[in-house]
Amino acid sequence: MTVKNKLLTVLAVFIVLLLLAGAGAFKADTAKGGVKDISGVKTLGGIESAMPENSALVFFGSTLGKTLSSYKAYKNMDALLFALKSGEVDAVWTCDVTADFLIRKEMGLNKLNISGMSDIQKTKDARFEFGMALKDTEASKKLRDDIDTVLSAMKSDGSLNEIIQKYIYSAWDFETDEGKEKRLYASDMRSVSGKNTIYVGITGAVPPINMLDEDGKPYGFCVALMDEIGMRLGRGIEFVVLDNETAFTSLMKGKVDLIFSYGTGMITTENKKNYIMTEGYYPMERYEFLIYGENN
Repeated sequence: MTVKNKLLTVLAVFIVLLLLAGAGAFKADTAKGGVKDISGVKTLGGIESAMPENSALVFFGSTLGKTLSSYKAYKNMDALLFALKSGEVDAVWTCDVTADFLIRKEMGLNKLNISGMSDIQKTKDARFEFGMALKDTEASKKLRDDIDTVLSAMKSDGSLNEIIQKYIYSAWDFETDEGKEKRLYASDMRSVSGKNTIYVGITGAVPPINMLDEDGKPYGFCVALMDEIGMRLGRGIEFVVLDNETAFTSLMKGKVDLIFSYGTGMITTENKKNYIMTEGYYPMERYEFLIYGENN
C-alpha cells in the first residue's frame, strides 16, 4: 500500500468515526430531551398554512403565554417531525387529535405540560370543529346543505360515531405492518366517480382526520366519511391532494369543490366572506405542543 493510499484509508476511518460519534451524540441528546417545560420553548414549528409565520409567532406565543424567538413552518408532517427530532425547533404544535395519534406512532414524542399556559389554552369548550370548507357560491351552498343533511342523519343514526371509532380512535391499528393491508383507500370506495363527482381537497396535514400514505394517497377517516356521504347523496367522490399552504387558494380557483379538514370556528386569516362551512364532524378541544424526549 502506497503512502497516499494509507493516508486516504486513515482519513476515511477518521470520517466514519466522526459520523458514528455524531450519531451517538444525537441519540443521547434526543433521548434525554432538551425541553422540560414551557420555559425551554424558544422556537416553535408547525405545518405551512395560510397563516403567515409572523402571525403564527404571535398567536402561539400568546397561547403559550410567552414570547417566542422564532416560528418555522414546514411542508408536511414528516418534515415537521424531523425538525423537532433534529433540534431545529424546540416544540411543534398540532391539534389534540393529531398529537394523540403521533405519540402512538412516533417513539420519543411527548406532550408539553399545559398547566402553565395562558388562559387562551385553558378552555373547557371545544375551540372549533373540523368541517368542510366550500367557496361561497350558490352551487356550493346547495352542496353544503346536502352534506349537512347527511351529517345530521349520520349523527342521529350513529354511523358517524362508528366511523370515528374505527378510523380515528383506532387509527394506530392501520399503521402496523399488518394493519397497512387493511387501510381504506379511495379505490375501495363504493361511490364511483362520474358526472356528479364531488372533488375533495385533502392535505394530509391533520392525521388521523386526513392522512396520506407513503405514496401520497389518501386513506382512513377522510375516505370512509366521504364514501358514506357520496353513497347517501348518490354522487361520486374523487380526492385531490393539495399543499396545506395553498389549499384555500385551490378552493377559490375552483380546483376542488371542498376542503375536507377546516375549522368551523372561523379562526383562519382568510376573508370570511369568501367561503362557507358545513356542520362539524369532529371537535378540536385544544392545541397541543409536542416535544421530543422525556417530559418531566
